[in-house]
Amino acid sequence: MSWVEHGPAGDRRPQILASHSLNPEVLDAHVTLYRTIMFGRSGLSRSEREAIAVAVSAVNDCHY
Repeated sequence: MSWVEHGPAGDRRPQILASHSLNPEVLDAHVTLYRTIMFGRSGLSRSEREAIAVAVSAVNDCHY
């Protein structure tokens, strides 16, 4: 059980998204944005996108 308050869909989501499950519209918008950034048409390869995500997480001191 997480300390993050979440809605019914939160149990099936990574912790970073669990709090968004309190507002389903926000959760849907977040997931849509992520999918667009990572899988949408782009001049960057999937590997390049993942590398950028890792670099941003490191700068933000994220553990995941």
